[in-house]
Amino acid sequence: MYIGVDYYPEQWPKTRWSEDVRMMKELGINVVRIAEFGWSLMEPEEGKYDFSLYDEAIDLFHKNGIDVVLGTPTATPPAWMVKKYPEILPVDENGVTISFGARRHYTVNSATYQEFSRKITAEMAKRYGSHTAVIGWQTDNEYGHEKSDRSYGDEDRARFQDWLKEEYGTLEKLNETWGTVFWSQTYTEWDQIPVPRKVYQEHNPSLLLDFDRFCAEAYNRYNRLQVDELKKHIEERQFITHNFVYTGLALNQKEMAKDLDFISFDNYPVWGGLPEPITPANIARQHDLCRGTKSGKGYWVMEELSGAQGWGRIGYLPRPGHIQLWTYQAISRGAEAIVYFRWRAARFGTEEFCHGILDHDGKPKRKFEEVKRVIDNMKVFGDEWIESDYKADVAVYHDPENDWAWQIQPQSEVFNYVDEFLRFYEPAHAMNAKTDIISDVEELDGYKVVVVPVYFLTKNGFTDKLKQFAAAGGTVVLTYRSGVKDRFNVVTDQTLPGDLSELAGIEVNEYESLQSGQINRVEGTAGPIEGMTSDAAVWCDLIDPAGAEVLAEYSDTFYSGTAAITKNRTGKGTVYYIGSGLDQEILRPLYREIFAQSGVPVLETPEGVEVLRRGDRETEFLSVLNHNTDSAYTVELPEGEWKDPVTEEVYQGPMEVGALGSIVLRKKS
Repeated sequence: MYIGVDYYPEQWPKTRWSEDVRMMKELGINVVRIAEFGWSLMEPEEGKYDFSLYDEAIDLFHKNGIDVVLGTPTATPPAWMVKKYPEILPVDENGVTISFGARRHYTVNSATYQEFSRKITAEMAKRYGSHTAVIGWQTDNEYGHEKSDRSYGDEDRARFQDWLKEEYGTLEKLNETWGTVFWSQTYTEWDQIPVPRKVYQEHNPSLLLDFDRFCAEAYNRYNRLQVDELKKHIEERQFITHNFVYTGLALNQKEMAKDLDFISFDNYPVWGGLPEPITPANIARQHDLCRGTKSGKGYWVMEELSGAQGWGRIGYLPRPGHIQLWTYQAISRGAEAIVYFRWRAARFGTEEFCHGILDHDGKPKRKFEEVKRVIDNMKVFGDEWIESDYKADVAVYHDPENDWAWQIQPQSEVFNYVDEFLRFYEPAHAMNAKTDIISDVEELDGYKVVVVPVYFLTKNGFTDKLKQFAAAGGTVVLTYRSGVKDRFNVVTDQTLPGDLSELAGIEVNEYESLQSGQINRVEGTAGPIEGMTSDAAVWCDLIDPAGAEVLAEYSDTFYSGTAAITKNRTGKGTVYYIGSGLDQEILRPLYREIFAQSGVPVLETPEGVEVLRRGDRETEFLSVLNHNTDSAYTVELPEGEWKDPVTEEVYQGPMEVGALGSIVLRKKS
């Protein structure tokens, strides 16, 4: 297994390099990622290339048995390029050109920038495409991050109009699909169509969604440009990847991943200014997204937090045990390599306070020792753990276009797509059910339960799959605001939940969007939630049963007694509909029954304790992770004897795991 660090030789005197490499070897590091921000060194002036610094650094790593992943440097176009070719700069929604001075200051739609990117990628690939030490390539760095996913300049507009011509063929079809008769927006020439810069009110939602699709496809094409150029010059043994972030960007990671050997991900459970890490379920969600991006294929964590992070503000200091816990959590959910960010905290530049394994003084301390323990432990596990099977019982639906549609029309000031996704993902995580995050292209065979959070923007093909899945005996969980729109971001003319009404056995004839401070109540009336109550926030679908059984009703409002949760038998399967943003106190008992009736194995653990199983009967691993910083807990292990490969201690039945404790066990045969 590869465990490495992100290293920046250009930021340190060459006299320090040998000492860094010596300590890396002492630590057990076997790979480094370098060069992703080094364009001004590689091409100090147009057309003149100088790779001498990286030649020297790569040779040093090679002599010491450390492999190298090279990043193409296109996230940081140099100053000379911006001065001579200012048309490469992106433009924000207010029409303001983004200046040189940070990073990601380019638009992928610039033909000029595309050509510069092609040339630097080609020169790098020719230089290192057969270098023994170089095992792979990372294209660019965090595409679209920091609001760079959308650009609104003149060249962007021209390319958007070209894209629309390809998509619709005729203006008549575009006008009809978008409903441009509204507010006299009918287009009679393609060049009349704007990019969605700032307007007094709001743009047509169909235009906005298509613009996001265009931006995503533009990044796909830009990434493909680099991939194609690399493949002309590198050896087949060298892989190509990209380090994604999953923050609702106008990117389609799954589509882009088709051009990559595998995907990578930058894992920051806490960052600048946050008083504590995000929830374990939220971290797990991102790992499940990674594994789902290439339909179950393993991935790399190309940046794994190792110290306090921040630019202007410094975030939470990871406690002793966090590095190991987050590493084990990543591997348990499909990571095949871990690269810690970063080796040493920089003494200058924007990321001065992004701390690494080493701090500014370069001395090995607590974090160094913790990473060493992790690497020593991984040597004991070998590759069996990362190669063991992961077979999920529960699928949770995610579509970036659905996310974009919610961003366009959130309908409530308290709606946040990720928060609502987590609301319906978290009960499965809390019960340690094995989950996949899927898109509309995946088949549902093999899953027992499919959870479909806020299925606002529907896809006909996926809706058909849900119907077939339920008819064949599967269980579907739908939530409020399902079936509202078609793929063009146009509202259905059917009674809600539209094409899902018969499947759910309900109609929604009215609804209420709840704003900040507005809370209704829901009371369970049947099944495992009978007598339980919950706040109802964000949204309330007023459900009229049309064959479905009522499990909960609203109270304390004019629609008291109206159904809030229903259960419908359809074919051989069951469909639940949850009509509001409810608390975990009522959702978890509901999910517990859903999983029990569907045959989904669960393992009840204390709050904040995560248990993950990988493998089969012959080779089964169990990760026990206590995310709590101040409390030890007892976990009832699954049946059988479980051995800690590191200490060789054997556990059976109840096992105590300390605060921030993390342990990987192997089942004794």
